[in-house]
Amino acid sequence: MAEQVIPHPKRATPPDRWLRVARATSDDRPRPRWHRPATVIALLSVLAGASVLLRLEGLHTWFWMDEGISVGISSHPLAEIPGLLRQDGSPPLYYILLHGWMRLFGSSPTSTHALSLLMAVGMVPVSYWAARSLFGARAGWMAAGMIAISPYLSDYSTETRMYTMVALLALVTTAAFVHAFAFRRRRYLPVFIASLTLLLYTHNWGLYLGLAAAVAVGPCFLAATDRALVLRDAAVAFGVAAVLILPWVPTLLFQARHTGAPWSPTPTVRDMFSAMAQIMGDVHERTLVALILGAGGVIGRLVLRPRTRDGSVALALVVIVAVTLGAGWVASQVKPAWSPRYFVVFFPAVVLLAALGLSRAGKLGLVALAMIVLFWVEPLGRLTGQRPVMRLDAKAIDRSLADAVAPELRANDVVVAMQMEELPVLHHYLRRDLRFATTSGVVADPAVADWSGALERSRTATPQDGLTPLLDGMVVGNRILLVCARDLEQAPDVPWFRLMGVHCAQWRAGLAADRRFVSRPVDALRGLGQEAAELTLLFEKTSP
Repeated sequence: MAEQVIPHPKRATPPDRWLRVARATSDDRPRPRWHRPATVIALLSVLAGASVLLRLEGLHTWFWMDEGISVGISSHPLAEIPGLLRQDGSPPLYYILLHGWMRLFGSSPTSTHALSLLMAVGMVPVSYWAARSLFGARAGWMAAGMIAISPYLSDYSTETRMYTMVALLALVTTAAFVHAFAFRRRRYLPVFIASLTLLLYTHNWGLYLGLAAAVAVGPCFLAATDRALVLRDAAVAFGVAAVLILPWVPTLLFQARHTGAPWSPTPTVRDMFSAMAQIMGDVHERTLVALILGAGGVIGRLVLRPRTRDGSVALALVVIVAVTLGAGWVASQVKPAWSPRYFVVFFPAVVLLAALGLSRAGKLGLVALAMIVLFWVEPLGRLTGQRPVMRLDAKAIDRSLADAVAPELRANDVVVAMQMEELPVLHHYLRRDLRFATTSGVVADPAVADWSGALERSRTATPQDGLTPLLDGMVVGNRILLVCARDLEQAPDVPWFRLMGVHCAQWRAGLAADRRFVSRPVDALRGLGQEAAELTLLFEKTSP
C-alpha cells in the first residue's frame, strides 16, 4: 500500500499544526541541510559520543550480585545454558550472546559492561529512525536526544544484565508495530515479528509487551479502511511469533511453576503510578511534570481523535504503555516479579510518545525538552562537583569483601552466603579451590543461583540440616566464612529478607557455641565499615 503523504500547508491553523505529520513536505521544496544524510550521520555520531561520555563513569564499576549471576551462567558451555536457566527464570538469548562476547573479550566488569553500553548507544540512531519515520525529523532528534542522555537508561548501560538489550528490542518492536498496524506499512510486519520474538527470548516481560501490542491493534483497526486486512495481519504476526517461541515454552512453564522473584514485594496501586516517575530518572518528578506540561495536551487531543491516523498512533502507544505496565502489576499480585528495571520494556513507547507530543507542541515543546535535558544532565552539578559520582563499590561491596578476606582463606575452606543470590559474585571474585554453600549446604555449582523453590527451601532450612553436617565434615585447620545479607531494613515486610536475618542469627549463634571453632577477626573488613565487619565472620576449626 502506498504511503499517505500529507501536504505541507504554508499557513496552518493551530489545530492543524499539532496534528500535521512534521516529516511531510512538498516534493518541490529543497531538503534542509540538517536533513541531509551526511549531516544526520554526523549529528547522530555526536549524540552517540555524548551518550558514551555521560556513561563512562560506570563502565569500570565492579560486579554486584545480579551481574555475578549473568557472568556465572554465561561462563558455562553454550549447550548447557538453556538447561541452567530452569533454575534462573530468564529466557536464554542474552546469556547466549554474553557467552560469545566473553569468549572474545573476557569476563572482566569493563568488557562485559561494554556490551550493555554498546546496545544503549545503538539505541540513539535506532530511536532517531523510529521517531523520524513515524512522526518527522523534529521528533526523531528529540527521541535520539532523550535516549542519549536518559539517566534511567544509563543505570543499565553499565551493568552486565540484559536490560539495554531489552530496551533496544522493545524500541524496534514498538516502532515496527506502529508502522505495520497504525500506518499500514505492511513491509514492517517481518520486522515486528522478528523483534518481538527476540524480545520474548530475552525477557519474560516481553510477554506483557506482546499482549499490549495485541490490544493496541484495536485503535489501529478502528482507524483503518482495510479492517479485514488489519485483523489478518495481526493473526499472522502474533501467530508466527507464538510458533517461534514454542521451543522455549516447556522451560517457561517450568520456570513459572518453580522459580520466581522472592525478593520482590507485592506492588501497590501507588507503585504502578510511580513507575512513570521512575523511568523518567528523577525522584523529584520534575522531568515528569515538564513532560506532562510540554506534551500532555497534544497527546490528549490526539487520543480524543482515535479515528485519525495520528490519533490512532497516539492511542496505540498509550495502550502499549498502560497494558504492559498493568499486566506486569496484575501478574505481580499473584506471584511478585516487580522491579523498576523491568520497566525498560515499555520505556521506548514512553520516549516515542514524548517525542510525538513535544514535536507537535511548538515552542512549548522545545522549552519542555530543554528543561528535561537540564534535569537529566545536571550540567551545573557536574561543574561544581555537587552531582553525586558513582563509586566503584556503590552496589558491589562483594569485590571489596573478597579482597579483604582472600588472604585469610585457603584451599577447601568454606564460604557461606546467607543471601543465596550473592554466591555467584563471591565465587567470581574468590579463589576457585574453595567450597561454597548456602543455608541448605554445599552448592555443587556456585556460579549459578538456583531460584527453583528458593523461598520454600529458605523457610524449611535449619542449622541442624545445613550447618551441623557442614561443620562436622570440616577437618582441623579448615576455615568457614559466613557472609550475612546487608541492608535488610530496606524490605522488612518481604519474607525473603526476614528469613535471611533469622538464618544469619542462627548460624552465628551455632558457630559461636561450637567449641571446635574459634573466631578469627579480619582487620581488613573494618575498613569497609562497621556493618561489613559485623556481618562477615571468619571461624577456624581447631579440634575434631
